[in-house]
Amino acid sequence: VASGRLDLALAWAGNQETPHAERLGELPMCWIGAADRDIPFPTREPWPLVALEAPCLLRTAATNALDSAGVPWRVAITSPSLAGIWAGVSAGLGVTVRTPIGLPPGLRLLNADELGMPPLPRLPLMLHRSDDVLAGAPARLAEILRAEVMRLIAADPVPRTKASPLAYS
Repeated sequence: VASGRLDLALAWAGNQETPHAERLGELPMCWIGAADRDIPFPTREPWPLVALEAPCLLRTAATNALDSAGVPWRVAITSPSLAGIWAGVSAGLGVTVRTPIGLPPGLRLLNADELGMPPLPRLPLMLHRSDDVLAGAPARLAEILRAEVMRLIAADPVPRTKASPLAYS
């Protein structure tokens, strides 16, 4: 968007802002594991993480949360794709941190309190526009994206926990 090659970009808020960015809301980051498997958290072994290649905002949030809580961890699988992350977690090789949006069948949100997992922050979602006012197809796409994100945020599939009450803005 900043280089002028894109009219719109829907992205997690990172270190780069664009002149015409709109914050659509925040989504909670959640610990996610396989639905039909025990959570692979050995008591004295590092927790196995399944993560995208670095740099990744969600990977960094997971490792920072574990480090802050003094919990040892290791990267069990690194993948360049979200499909690889889902496959590794579905196979029970570790857990990951993602938002609850688009959670595939066979995976579940983990209750951080029950498992003694550290709480995670929320992640702002931004709509970056090339111009302050868009017209035509880019304007319509921005409307569709905005409405769909609001619908997903309103669905609120995340269980509340004592350690990390979640609210959307």
